[in-house]
Amino acid sequence: MTSFANMTQSLAASLPATTSATGSSHSSNGPEDSVSMSHILCDLLENMNKPSTQTTGASTSSTTPYDIWAIPSGSSLQNATLPSIREYTVSNNNNQSHSKEDNSSGSPGTSSSVSITCYRCEERTPTTRCLECNDLFCHECCHKVTSDCQLREHTLLPIHQISPIGARPNSVTNDKEVMYCELHGDPVRFYCEACIIFICQECTLWVHKDHCFSPIKGALDMCRIGVFRAIEDTKTGTKAIKTAIDRAVAMSKAYEKETAEANMKIRKAMRCFAQAIEDREKYLLDKVEKMRQAKMNELTDHMNTLRGILAGLAHTNETLVRSMDSEGIDLFMAKEKGRAQVDYFSCMFKNMYMTEERIMFIPPNYDLVDQIKRQCDVQSAPANAMHTLSSSSSLQSRQSLLHSLQSAQTFPPLSYQMSASSSLRSLPDYTNHTRSTNYYDHSISSSISMDSNPARGIGQAIPGYWMSVSVKPTRSPVSGVPMFSFGREGQDEGQVSRPWGLCVDREGNIIVADRRNNRIQIFNGRGEFRTMFGSKGTGPGEFDLPAGITTDTYGRIIVIDKDNHRVQIFTSSGNFILKFGSFGKECGQFQYPWDVAVNTLGNIVVTDTRNHRIQLFTSDGTYITKFVFEGANPAKMLKGPTTPRGICFTTSGNIIVSDFENHRLLMVDPTLSKVLHCVGREGSGIGELNRPSGIVTDDDGRIIVADSKNHRVLVFTSELRILWAVDLKSPGLDDKDRPSDVALTPEGFLVVLFETLPDTARDITSHGKQYIKVY
Repeated sequence: MTSFANMTQSLAASLPATTSATGSSHSSNGPEDSVSMSHILCDLLENMNKPSTQTTGASTSSTTPYDIWAIPSGSSLQNATLPSIREYTVSNNNNQSHSKEDNSSGSPGTSSSVSITCYRCEERTPTTRCLECNDLFCHECCHKVTSDCQLREHTLLPIHQISPIGARPNSVTNDKEVMYCELHGDPVRFYCEACIIFICQECTLWVHKDHCFSPIKGALDMCRIGVFRAIEDTKTGTKAIKTAIDRAVAMSKAYEKETAEANMKIRKAMRCFAQAIEDREKYLLDKVEKMRQAKMNELTDHMNTLRGILAGLAHTNETLVRSMDSEGIDLFMAKEKGRAQVDYFSCMFKNMYMTEERIMFIPPNYDLVDQIKRQCDVQSAPANAMHTLSSSSSLQSRQSLLHSLQSAQTFPPLSYQMSASSSLRSLPDYTNHTRSTNYYDHSISSSISMDSNPARGIGQAIPGYWMSVSVKPTRSPVSGVPMFSFGREGQDEGQVSRPWGLCVDREGNIIVADRRNNRIQIFNGRGEFRTMFGSKGTGPGEFDLPAGITTDTYGRIIVIDKDNHRVQIFTSSGNFILKFGSFGKECGQFQYPWDVAVNTLGNIVVTDTRNHRIQLFTSDGTYITKFVFEGANPAKMLKGPTTPRGICFTTSGNIIVSDFENHRLLMVDPTLSKVLHCVGREGSGIGELNRPSGIVTDDDGRIIVADSKNHRVLVFTSELRILWAVDLKSPGLDDKDRPSDVALTPEGFLVVLFETLPDTARDITSHGKQYIKVY
């Protein structure tokens, strides 16, 4: 063992010589040794002031502070370990010129050639220096009960705090009041941790011999460290609690928002069921009324014919009675004529026999009432589990409803048995169809259609209409002259301003997207104004230049809100239901959408003009797929990028799109994976187009296209072969008034919407024009 002074001398003696060329060690009496010793002591003391930055893996893990305020992040909590006391180490960083050897003792902060160890145990690295003894101690030896320095109350300093040997620093020279033991009268030297009192040496031998005690000096140091850590924990706890309060406030606001959204979703979902039932009731009542009218008309014609036969028989009978007084050849001729008339009337009567028919009502499956009562639910769940819970609950609810729907397929649909010559169209089977009872939840119908009925959705001339609609030639003998027109330029009821979209619903009403007036107007089949809805804005039910418009089999009105880059859906009376879409290039987003079409499955297809694609959605606006035209049609073969404008489904399920800028029609397959046909080029001849716009199909598969700049309507086959053209140039219209969209009435007559140029719409001379024409 060596003192601090002797340790420095041995340290200097162990260093290699710096002035000898032979590598021999220094002499202890030479002048050069004194100079070298001075340099060594200066370097050693300087390095002692620098705390060690090197720690081993074990010491790093043991000195890592434990945060008592940390909230557990996982399901299993890690065991908390108390932080250890900071250890002070010394390091020598000025030995870069010496060879670097492994530290044999393994203690951090020592020289590569000399190991400094504790004076008492000679094993551990020293952290404390006794000012009176000039000895170095490790933490454990310094604070032992039997330590001489503790018993004699020597001044103990951290090893990096340097003062002249034998002198006491000012910070430790202040006198302290001496405390004495109440039992023995001796000065107290220890602290009993069990009793939390100061005790003397005698107490450690008798009263507190089994207790855990330590010298006062070390206990005070440890206590100060503990107080300091408690202060730090209070600061950390204050910060953590304030953060938790802020989080609770944010959670309360978020929960209020969740509550409002849940209420809205509940009302929306229940309104869907109620609206579906109301629409079904209205549909069935209208169907019965139309059946009654058709039967009454047939019976009226039948009775009128019978009355004619009766009148003819009465006249024949009167003629034969008068001929009884005739003589000769007149009697024979009267007999032959009367016989022929009677035979004619008899044959006519036999051919007019009618079978008795009834309207048969098939009641619904009342088990569905219980299923509907159990639809939807609300639960409280962690935010990260909401998606999984919602998906599983929705799937379970849909499977339950699907099972009930399949069990309801016991009876045939409501039908009215009419003659074979009737043009009645087979109606959608609402009990054995791929549709869901949930009015707007198309994801149910999608799963049903994939599992039970692989039939694809097809297009209809009038979605949901109960009879087949076939396009008919114009009725006017003069080319281009309509049967009647309506919709003058203006802002009042029944007036329009640069309208674009047009459709006819299953009631025969004509629905128009009044673009510049930012509203939707509904007219009856005679062009008389009925109602309107919408205004300028970005909220639900508001528009910014609405364009394409259509209805679905439920009677909902689907509107393209073009400059708001979205699609809005309304009831047949104009009440807002839902909206989807926003500005962008991602799936489900739009850049100036233009037209919309619906098939019998309720799928919605939209032309996304500036993104040069079409997108397919379910009836509730859930994205399905898309088709980008540039991948299949290189721009170098076209006048410019494909600009889809008008769109419709065909009776085979394909999709027809009009390429406005490239003057052509494209047919896309139902899966939106490839282009099947492409026809047209710029021009005004047969098979040529000039900015084709709106499209509609009839129920025989013919495609009707508004050839806007050629001022005509073209009719194609389902394979896009031209059939005939309808010239729309007529008095009252000029070259700036172009057909933008086309639709068919329930009778199959053309309804054409004309769009005028912006400057023309503001011209006062155009206010007498009518832009909606029925041919």
